[in-house]
Amino acid sequence: MKKIGEIFQRLFGVPWLVFGVQHFLYADFVAGLVPAIFPARIFWVYLTGAAMIAAGLAFIFNRKALLAAALLGMMLSMFVLLIHIPKFAGGDLSAISWTRRLQDLAIAAAAFILAGILSQREAKNNLLKNISKVSRYLFAILLIVFGVQQFLNPDFLTAKVPVYLPFRMFWVYLTGTAMVLTGASVLINKKGRLTAISLGAFLLLINLLHHGYLVANGWHTPLFWTAAMLDLAITCGVFILAGDLCEEEVSL
Repeated sequence: MKKIGEIFQRLFGVPWLVFGVQHFLYADFVAGLVPAIFPARIFWVYLTGAAMIAAGLAFIFNRKALLAAALLGMMLSMFVLLIHIPKFAGGDLSAISWTRRLQDLAIAAAAFILAGILSQREAKNNLLKNISKVSRYLFAILLIVFGVQQFLNPDFLTAKVPVYLPFRMFWVYLTGTAMVLTGASVLINKKGRLTAISLGAFLLLINLLHHGYLVANGWHTPLFWTAAMLDLAITCGVFILAGDLCEEEVSL
């Protein structure tokens, strides 16, 4: 399991390389997402883009990965506080907006869980270990929320099922059920590692079939890349969660 965890730690770096490059390629668009209270908005776009690339390289090459995970979790938490919560307060309550807010929160939790794993291995920073434990349960709760969304918004979420698969609604409900079961298993501390590994493998396969098809047929479309990398980050987060549960069992 430790080897699998290392693989997905490195794979977790791929989305941040892509996101970072996108910040430079589409700087004007991303600048529109920066809160108006910040001066020189384009500067923040380039700064966060560079930070994402640095984090991606740190994860892939396993150099300063602990620092990168902690800082990435902090940066994503700031996105939630400064970008997503104000939009929520402004009345933006669409299913798509809710999903994006929760995705960033879940990925921030995954980053903190990874920081906790690395901190435990290096016997450093008890604060990070405590934040990691809280993040584990936050990630589990968000999995349940994502799972419930599969049932509440099936028509919207069928768009994530490969177009060539039969019985598309079945796959939506299966994904939702798997997410709820995994989140609940982690919260009650029963078969959490097994369900997390199973969910991660399922998400990896379904996302590869879906996003691989879209990117291959529209590699020049930035939205395809963004959606693929967000789902990859969440999938890696599920495996990181499984690794965290494994590390805890070993320590006990």
